[in-house]
Amino acid sequence: MPLHKIFHHNHGIAIVCVMVAMLVFSACSPSHKGEVDRLNSLSYAFHYRNLDSTKVLATRALALAEDYPAGYAEACNNLAFVAIAKMDYKAAKRWLEKVEDRSDNQIELLIADVQNMRICQREARNKDFYSHREKAMRRLRRIGEEASNLPLREHRRTIYAKSEFDIVAATYFYYVQQERPMQQALALLDPDELEQDTAQYLNYLYNYGSGGAITQGTANEISQAEFDYLIRLYMMASGSNPYPYWQANALQAISEHIQDADRRDFLVKNNLPAFQYLNVEQMPTELLAGNFAQRALNLFSEYGDVYQTAGAYRTLAECYWQIRDYNSAGNCLTQALTQNKAILQAPDLVASIRERLCLVYSAIDKKPQSDYNRNIYLDLQEQARQDKQLEARAAQLDDNAVQLNSMIAAVIFVIILVIFLLYLFDCMKRRKARNNSVEDLLVPLHEWEDDNKQAINALSERFEEVNEARDMVQFHISENRRRNMEQRAKVSLVNSITPFIDRMIHEVDRLEEGGEPEAIRQERYQYISELADQINQYNGVLTDWIQMHQGSISLRIESFPLQPLFDIVAKGKMSFQMRGINLEVRPTDAVVKADRTLTLFMINTIADNARKFTPSGGKVMISAQVAASKDSYVEISIADTGKGMDETTLSHVFDRTYTGGHGFGLLNCKGIIDKYRKMSSLFSVCHIHAESEEGKGSRFSFRLPCGIRRMQMVLVLALTMLFTAMPAQMPAQNKLHHQHHGRNSNQQKIEAGDTHFLERADAYADSAYFCNINGRYQRTLEMADSARTYLNRFYLSVHPDGKYLMVSHPKKGMAAEIQWLHDGLPTNYDVILDIRNENAVAALALHKWELYESNNKVYTQLFRERSADNSLGDYVRTMQVSENSKAVAIVLLIILLLQLPLAYYLLYYRHILRYRYAVDKINGINKVLLSSEDEKSKLQRINLLWNPQDADKMRNSQLFPQLNKVVEQILQALRKSIDMRKNEAMNIEMAEDDLHRAEYENDKLHIANSVLDNCLSTLKHETMYYPSRIRQLIDTTPDDVTSLHELVDYYKSIYNMLSAQAMEQVESTVKCDRDLLNYLKTLLVGGVKNYTSRIKEEDEYHHPAADNRGGNRKSIYAICQYILQDVDYDEKKHPHLFTPLTSDMKYLVARQIVREIGETTNLRGCGIQAKPSEDGKLMIEIVLPGKIIDLIT
Repeated sequence: MPLHKIFHHNHGIAIVCVMVAMLVFSACSPSHKGEVDRLNSLSYAFHYRNLDSTKVLATRALALAEDYPAGYAEACNNLAFVAIAKMDYKAAKRWLEKVEDRSDNQIELLIADVQNMRICQREARNKDFYSHREKAMRRLRRIGEEASNLPLREHRRTIYAKSEFDIVAATYFYYVQQERPMQQALALLDPDELEQDTAQYLNYLYNYGSGGAITQGTANEISQAEFDYLIRLYMMASGSNPYPYWQANALQAISEHIQDADRRDFLVKNNLPAFQYLNVEQMPTELLAGNFAQRALNLFSEYGDVYQTAGAYRTLAECYWQIRDYNSAGNCLTQALTQNKAILQAPDLVASIRERLCLVYSAIDKKPQSDYNRNIYLDLQEQARQDKQLEARAAQLDDNAVQLNSMIAAVIFVIILVIFLLYLFDCMKRRKARNNSVEDLLVPLHEWEDDNKQAINALSERFEEVNEARDMVQFHISENRRRNMEQRAKVSLVNSITPFIDRMIHEVDRLEEGGEPEAIRQERYQYISELADQINQYNGVLTDWIQMHQGSISLRIESFPLQPLFDIVAKGKMSFQMRGINLEVRPTDAVVKADRTLTLFMINTIADNARKFTPSGGKVMISAQVAASKDSYVEISIADTGKGMDETTLSHVFDRTYTGGHGFGLLNCKGIIDKYRKMSSLFSVCHIHAESEEGKGSRFSFRLPCGIRRMQMVLVLALTMLFTAMPAQMPAQNKLHHQHHGRNSNQQKIEAGDTHFLERADAYADSAYFCNINGRYQRTLEMADSARTYLNRFYLSVHPDGKYLMVSHPKKGMAAEIQWLHDGLPTNYDVILDIRNENAVAALALHKWELYESNNKVYTQLFRERSADNSLGDYVRTMQVSENSKAVAIVLLIILLLQLPLAYYLLYYRHILRYRYAVDKINGINKVLLSSEDEKSKLQRINLLWNPQDADKMRNSQLFPQLNKVVEQILQALRKSIDMRKNEAMNIEMAEDDLHRAEYENDKLHIANSVLDNCLSTLKHETMYYPSRIRQLIDTTPDDVTSLHELVDYYKSIYNMLSAQAMEQVESTVKCDRDLLNYLKTLLVGGVKNYTSRIKEEDEYHHPAADNRGGNRKSIYAICQYILQDVDYDEKKHPHLFTPLTSDMKYLVARQIVREIGETTNLRGCGIQAKPSEDGKLMIEIVLPGKIIDLIT
């Protein structure tokens, strides 16, 4: 095919693909999304400006949003807003139902819930309000989780939804007189955020300025703050794009604020420019409230909000009331009720209008009309009660009862069917029962035994770990004791210098006395110089001895996994990559017992050594392998592909005299391994090895003993959870006890109160009622006062120190009876409601408006709070249905009861049932066995569950003995486990006690050694200068005896003081045990291959000192001799072997050990000396107490 044809062919395919993609995309996206969003935004912008424009724009958006669910839902919400303003609640509910049907957009669904809340608030459907509120709160939480990811438009809708939710909730709480929840709801509003939505910001200003939201400050301060919000609201709503709805609300609220004369004078005086701005018609100050109310009414009527228009009529009527134009006030209230019958859907608003009509008719002395409106007002209060929904819910409960009966009939049929199926199943099961083995019942036991074995092993491992820790501490004790013995030898050496200083002082005293020949004086100077040289020689020995043991390795042994160390090494792979070397660290689950820090040092050292000798492109591998042999160890290897080593270099790679370019790192690794091997037999597996081949690389490996996995931690955690869960029931029981105690205490308080006070109050309330009937209104107030007095006396009989007493005219704060209700006072609230209502009626007739207002307010609030969430009727009706259900259930139980005996004898056999019962018991025992309880509790429960004597009496005797054996095996396993755990726990406890004692001894020795180190170092540094200074003084100015005397005296005083400090640390005696004697032997013949030893018989040794003391030397002392066959006796050297002039410091330690043994046993005839043997070899002879000679191995 020609090239251009191929091009045109491919081009045509590409065009077709693009067209198909465009069709698919257009099919997947709404066709008018942008236009719908624009129309909905415009509709929302007209919410508080023009309802007709809002409706027209929303209707156009709805027509274009058939394939755009979110836009459709928003249009429905806008139309529902219009319907709510028109009080066409049925239409509003239809639009809101469409939102739920057509969209899953959570923001629009939230707005629909909020609008339903507003409808419920106006219709006084309290329970439905809370239902929609709960749904809205769930949606708010869901939206809040993704608030940061919302597009700008949806973010603005979210601001509207959240603020509207809080405002509607606050409005509801205001009308039901719940001030604190109202204030909390308003506090959630964020004014800075609301500034993005002008309409909602105006709503915010209105809710804060209309009253009730501001509570801090004096009455005038609160009024001024509220007025500031309202004037700001009015000015913002009157801008270039006015909001007539909020203009009207601002005017209406300001009108309500200035109806009171004192309040009006205060506000006008402090805000004169604002009132001049508002008073466009130049009305007198006294008529401003009415003027503002009239203007608000005109704006609401023009806007078309039915609910707000009725409210404006009510406000205008209040203004007429204040100027005593009662007829005009009545006309306004009548107009509010009759202008639009839709207002009757708002019981709370109608009730408030009826209440004002009651006052108006009373003021113009039309009592029948006043009573008529008050009765309607009271009926509406009753209608607004939540328990008035009983009739609506009764039908639903009846339907539920019908469904329940149908379900019971179906259940009966199912029961019959199940019985038939069980019969067939039982027939099949009985055939297999005889062949079934009881071995299945032992499966849980085997499972438990496996778990228990692991737990016992964990305890054993714990015991082993404690023993190993104790052995390690014992090793450190041995080292510290040996070090302490060395320190004691050093102190002995220090003390041996003191006589030299005393002699020196004696000679200086003689020189200072004078009168001796010059020759004698020169001899004395010479003798002092010799003493100074001798002291210098001893000081040199002490200095060399102190420096000899500096830099020794201290080990901290523990079990730890290798993988964290490998991870640390792997993090340093960058240094390998920079040289072009690949570092491979293979994962491992091995656990070793060693020093963690030194192990990491060895791995790093060997790996770094491999990096140095591996060229670019090479590889270094680090791995660990657990040995499968009986010697449990882990081998850690570091292999490389470097240049390798020849045999000569390889043979000397760990030698101290040869490094071959490897530095001292490998020497240190070898030293660490040697240190391990000297510690304990546990580390006998420790070994370091190297293998290499030139040109192919090297492999270094070292072995460490396997550590113990901390399986016991799982056991401890399980036990901890068990013991923390067991007492969980106790607090609940205590709590229940306290609850009963509180209830009893409350009952005692009720009984303590004088109930005849309530009877008298009830009688006076009845009298007040009849006085009102007879037109004796002043007498009504008196009777109410008497009833109130007895109610107060009852309150004081229950709470003698109470401070909440009822008054006839409550003005500020919470009324006493409301506080009683909150505190749960068991008084007669019906009587309280009666006297407050009769008081209000009497005050109405007597034209005591303030008295009426206060009593009516208390009556309304108490009535609402008592009836709030009152579901007693629902409870009674539910109980009636429940009784019917119980009757049906009883019939069914009787039918089943009559059928059970027949079914029992026809379908089942006793031995099968009993066998199954026994098996069920064993299954229960198995559950107990596998539970998290301790073994003793399990044993007790199993003994209660199973009684083998009863089982033997059962039929099918060939089966039950087997079941008895199963249970017996379980019991035996539990008893054995209890014994093993007890033994292991005891062993662990004893081992831990030994460990603690050993740690205490080790710490004590360590501290003593450290203090001795400091004392000896201080003595060395502070005194070693003086002998040389004395010698210098003698050589330069021998005639200055006074300076010499002062120098020697000061030297003695400081030396005695420092040596005394050292002696304080060695006052305690040492422990003469096998370890000490073995250390003595190691000092004398350690490292010597060819020697002989013997212990002389008692009759071979005699000491005249013993005879002088009258003692029997043979029964007290024994002599031990070591003959070094390879060492000839040296007359010059060996007599000083155990003196400070010795060639090896270990012999001074040996001498100190013998001295300490003598001090400890109080047998000071002990001693040690070097002497020639019969064949001229060096023989070391030790005199020791006879009772400890057997400890030498």
